[in-house]
Order: sequence, then C-alpha cells, then structure tokens
Amino acid sequence: MASVAVERVRRLIDGLRRDRRTHPYHGRREYSQLAREVAAACEALIESEPASVPALAQRAVDLVTTALMYMDDSTGIVGDDLHALMAVHARACAATPPDPKRLAAWLGKLRLDGPGWPEFELRDYAAALGEKGRAELARVVEDRAKTTEPDLLDRTPLGIRVLREQLAEISGDINHYIAVLAEDLYTASSYLKIVDALRKVGRAAEAECWARRGLGIGNPIDQGKLRDTYVNLLLERGAANEASTMRWQLFDQHPTWTHYNDLRCTAERTGDWPDLRDKAIGRLRDATTGQPAFADHLIGVFLDEGELDDAWQTAVNHSNDLPESRWNQLIDLRQPTHPRDVIEPWQQLIQRRLDASTDKYRYSKAIKMLRQLRDAYQATDDTPSFGTYLDHLRNRHKRKTSFIAKLDRANL
Repeated sequence: MASVAVERVRRLIDGLRRDRRTHPYHGRREYSQLAREVAAACEALIESEPASVPALAQRAVDLVTTALMYMDDSTGIVGDDLHALMAVHARACAATPPDPKRLAAWLGKLRLDGPGWPEFELRDYAAALGEKGRAELARVVEDRAKTTEPDLLDRTPLGIRVLREQLAEISGDINHYIAVLAEDLYTASSYLKIVDALRKVGRAAEAECWARRGLGIGNPIDQGKLRDTYVNLLLERGAANEASTMRWQLFDQHPTWTHYNDLRCTAERTGDWPDLRDKAIGRLRDATTGQPAFADHLIGVFLDEGELDDAWQTAVNHSNDLPESRWNQLIDLRQPTHPRDVIEPWQQLIQRRLDASTDKYRYSKAIKMLRQLRDAYQATDDTPSFGTYLDHLRNRHKRKTSFIAKLDRANL
C-alpha cells in the first residue's frame, strides 16, 4: 500500500492532466505553479521513498509533454517546468534505477516519437541504464533507422542522430564517439564536440586538426566557439603569432565590435595588443567611411576603450545610422557633463519616436524623452528655449490629438 506522501503526489500529478479543448491561454500560470509543486514533491520523495519516484516523475513528464501540445507557452515558463521535472526524474533513476529495458524504451519513445520536447541527455541516465539499458536503446535506435526515411536534407532524422551520439558518448570509448560524430559533420558545433572530447583526454594535436577542419567548412554562422577553442589550442602549444594572425585576418575581413574584442583578448594574451590597438581602430574607421552601418561597431569599441569623446563625435557624424538604444546610451553618458550637446539629439529622437506609427507606446516614450530634454535645457540655464521648442512641437503635431492630450497632462 502506498504511503500518504506518495498518494498526495499522485493526486498532484493527476492535476497535470489537461483537457485539449481548454483554451490555449487559459490557466497557464496555475498549471506552471502546479508543475513546480509536483517537481518539489517528487524531489522530497527521493529522500524518503526513492523507489516510488521514477514512475511518478515519468507520469508527470508525460502529462506535461502532452499538455504543451495544446497550450500556448510562448514565454517558455511551462517548458522550463518540464525541464525541471525531467531533471528530477533523472535524479530519481540514479538513486533507485528502474527496469533498464523499460527506461530505455521510454527514453527512446520520448526522443523518437515525442513532439520535440523535453530535451534530455543520456549521460544523466547512464548509471540507471547500465549495459542492458544501453544495449536495448541502441537496438531501438537501429531498428528505427532501418525503417525511417531521410529528412529533407537527406540526413538521418535528428532524433536518431542525437541518440546515436549520446549512446556513443556514454560508452566511454572516445574513438567510437568521434567516429559517430564524424558521420554527421554539417556544422561547426559537431566539430567542437570532437575537439572538446579530444582535449579532455589530452590529445591536443588531434583536437587542433579537427578544429582547423571545422573552421574550413562553408557555413561560418556557428563557428565562434570553435574558433575560440582553436585559438586556445594554438596558444597552449606556443603558436602565439599564428593565433594573433588568425584573429586579425577575420577582423580585417569583418571589422565588427565582436571581432575587435576577440582580437583584443587574444593580442593581450600574446602581448601584441599595444602594436595592434591603433591599427584595429583605424581599420574600423575606414570601414565606417565606406559603410556607415559600421559606425555602431566603432562607437561600441570607443566606449569599451573609454574614449567617450570619440564615441560621441562618431555618433554625431552618423546620427541617422544608429539605433535609438545606442543614442540613449550615449546621451546618458554625455548629458551630465555636456547638457548642451544632447539637446539636438534629443529633439531628433523625439521626432523619430512620434513618427513611429507602428509603436503604440510612441507618445508615452516621447513624453519621457521630453522630460529628459527639459532637464538638459535647465542644465544650460536656457529654460525659455525649451518652452519655444514645445510650442513648435505642439503646433507641428496638433493633429495628433492623443499626443497633445498626453502633453497637456505631463505639464511640461
């Protein structure tokens, strides 16, 4: 007979059953609170009655997984709750392993037949699965692979690839793990997994070769972490010049704020930064001259370097090329010491905000900016000029009756 505590948790879990006819937006907060309560209750049972928890947590995971198919969770809150429940289930299985074949079957079904959630790592279940569980899961995966068509990119479907990879990872055979990863080298992240695995076992030379190969693939989108690792490998074997040269070449081709920071971090480690700093800033200046979109990157660099006057002057020279957020940052820095300088930028931002017809909060934002503009005028002892500006603004936008009403209420 189940204890009182177990029965209480079962009743809580029953509450996670959700009628698919319920409106997607209805009761999300309450459902999330209940899911968190279930996770906490299961966690507590691991200490007192661990043998009961794997089955309870598994049922909770199944119910929340199904509920998310019919619930709007655009904020991701319930998804986070499901992730927490899955973590509790993994800890419970580690404490009191269930039947390994049944656990393998459930994990396989979750990954291969589920809606795409929850995410989990087999390493968290390695001890509970044991050899029998791993063998059973491998059998399930290979049976599925024999009957499954390739995806739209003519690749093995994702679920099968993930389980194969994670099974190889927990096998403890590094060469087998690398061989499995090498079957699907479409992105830099796949190379990075190989590199990290080799570094952990002290095979740095091989790791460096794999990193270099990964950086040579056509898609550069996700190469940042792989490049950082490659630079670290170069520095670890004393190839400082090679590391700095690689950073510079990338920055020279794409002179962005991010690549500047990468260059600086590496050059500071190699001792080359004093010689490269001015050259790098000059390269960004040249890029800004040719393409004004680089102005925001140059300003970010100046701010990081503490060159506030240069950052402000660059903004003034490229006032129409900067996002509002950058202007707000610069004005916050400039207004306390140079209030007169920020008057015209504030006026431009106010006009830009009033013209933003798709922003339903544009009038409230404009009023907030007007208060800050008023403070700038007051700091220059020229309050009458602010009144003149307000009169012109009111006349220019007199047809915006909602704005005029807000302006009146603001009593500026």
